[in-house]
Amino acid sequence: MEPVCHFGISAVQRLGELDLTTLALHKALSGGSADARMCTEMDAPGMAGYAFWSRSNRALREHLAREGWTYTNSQSILRTIHPSGAFAITAVSGSGSVGDENADFSGAVRTKNPKGSAIAKLVQRNHEQLPLFSIGMPHKRGEATDIPTWFLLYKSSKEGLTFELSLPVDMHGKNVDTWRERIILSENPFTGPEFDIKRLDEVPSVAPVEVPVKFKGAL
Repeated sequence: MEPVCHFGISAVQRLGELDLTTLALHKALSGGSADARMCTEMDAPGMAGYAFWSRSNRALREHLAREGWTYTNSQSILRTIHPSGAFAITAVSGSGSVGDENADFSGAVRTKNPKGSAIAKLVQRNHEQLPLFSIGMPHKRGEATDIPTWFLLYKSSKEGLTFELSLPVDMHGKNVDTWRERIILSENPFTGPEFDIKRLDEVPSVAPVEVPVKFKGAL
């Protein structure tokens, strides 16, 4: 199966096949962004990134719960599960060319932080189950760890947030970096430096305080 990137109208149509909407993705990211922007320099370093990750998944769940979607935090992976049990979605931070429809399917778009064995097994199952994955087909409900999982990747920069919904099928080293499908919306309401959560993660540079020490010598 050749990898495919959906962009513009094609992306909206593909979301519809997954019973998703542009609004659902925007709700997730706006929820994460709102909480991350509440963080200040007085929070722990990295708190803005953690808040974005947690609250974007929560906002996605809250929006989709009315449509019968459920969720699980098994193995510390925050998955939102389609009502049929056919697949799940998790929001994670990304790096590289997130949101660029011209990016290569392998190596150009990556998860930002190193991933462990649970994510490695998830990606391997995605690869193995590709021939079976179809939202329109009857699906035998099983454990959340056994179903395909899409990544809602987001990346912040001084220009704002970029994002895409993509299906991972391989990783190299500790980063997921190969995708079977990428869905990229042309509509992005998160442009501008106010959406740069990376800026909030930076530890402010503080000039070291020098305390004069005067030795009195041996007593």
